[in-house]
Amino acid sequence: MARRTRSSSALGSVLVTAVLCLAAQWILAPSSGAFIQPRAPKTADVAPAVGALAALSASLPAEAYSFKGPLTGSEVCTQKPLFYIIAPACDPIFLVSPIYLAPILIVFWGTIITVIQLLIPATQPDEDLGEIEPRACHKTGEAFTGSGVRN
Repeated sequence: MARRTRSSSALGSVLVTAVLCLAAQWILAPSSGAFIQPRAPKTADVAPAVGALAALSASLPAEAYSFKGPLTGSEVCTQKPLFYIIAPACDPIFLVSPIYLAPILIVFWGTIITVIQLLIPATQPDEDLGEIEPRACHKTGEAFTGSGVRN
């Protein structure tokens, strides 16, 4: 029996300590919620509205676009495998897509650069730059032509 009273007194002291800790915590805790922030007065925040306006204004040129392509409304514009190739001719709004615009720009600027290089001789590389003058090899002193053959 002595053992039982010892364990019950230990359990009682643990319970009394827990109740005292809870009472101290309730007394010392602030009366307004510890983690609840007081509501701030509502102000007119303009940043979300400006962001939404910028996102919506990016689509406005496509909505105002009314130019018709040379194949607009034709039967070839409804056939899907062919449409992927001729889409800018069906609806020119596809020209803003990099998939269609990049090859067009490469061909356009490539043609202009080629014509300029053919018409202006100063844009051609100098013929003397292709020849490498013989120079002495550092270790042996033999002449080296640059073509891998030693003289």
